[in-house]
Amino acid sequence: MKKMIPSYRNQLENSAVRLMPLSVFNEKQSEIHRDDHYMFIIQKKGDFKLEVDFNTIELLGPSLCFVGPGQIHQYVAQKDNEGWFLFAEAGSISESYQETMDMHQWLHQSVNVNDNDWIFDLLVLLAKIEEDTARSPAIERSLTDAAVGTIVSRISEVPGSGFRQDCQRYSITRQFKKLVSDHFRNIKQVQQYAELLTITPLYLNEAVKEVTGYPASFWIQQKIVWEARRLLVYTTMDVKQIAFELGYDDPVYFSRFFKRRAGKTASEFRTENHDLSHHHR
Repeated sequence: MKKMIPSYRNQLENSAVRLMPLSVFNEKQSEIHRDDHYMFIIQKKGDFKLEVDFNTIELLGPSLCFVGPGQIHQYVAQKDNEGWFLFAEAGSISESYQETMDMHQWLHQSVNVNDNDWIFDLLVLLAKIEEDTARSPAIERSLTDAAVGTIVSRISEVPGSGFRQDCQRYSITRQFKKLVSDHFRNIKQVQQYAELLTITPLYLNEAVKEVTGYPASFWIQQKIVWEARRLLVYTTMDVKQIAFELGYDDPVYFSRFFKRRAGKTASEFRTENHDLSHHHR
């Protein structure tokens, strides 16, 4: 039996973009959920902690962060912070920005910035535009595009995350990650993905590692472990059922795989996250 994670859709009040102060954080919004749009946090000062796909992200001081559509997240705590939430429909964000964020998902979703970074001036201006009842949609779109582009640029500057978006290896990596997302339950070998892309396993590994810093096998395993964690927390399926759900015929092998990748057994992970599981029964 599955326990439903709230999925919020069409929350932007018929607008492609919505800007809100970080002070709107409250207990209701701290419930774990997922959205159908992008969320950006632009923090001028203070502390903010959130959980995204079972990973803790802590923003200390001037910081930027993004959460993609469909990512499970929960606001945990905030202290003396100032800044904005910027919510934007996927359709309002350029494909190149979305592809870059997809590459950084699970690795680099936040970054510290200088307190005089021009992103803060952009947000002040965007906030003024939003308050204007006679605002120009074209100007709003332009400022939003500039703000998102700046956030993506800053996150791309994180050491070890730089790459050229126009290179062939970037294209291969993007295609590979899409294939993994679609087929991880029944395709688990780098060689099989290489065949789908009509390249050698060696070249696929080199391309993915150059772009993301990790080999292709890491991303396959990361996707499997993420889905296993989700099933452990939000369903009542036992470990054997989860193994079969994820395409493993041997539950014992799956259990060893999970412990090796997650650092704890599946039962230990479920017990540690019992509060989340109980909350969503």
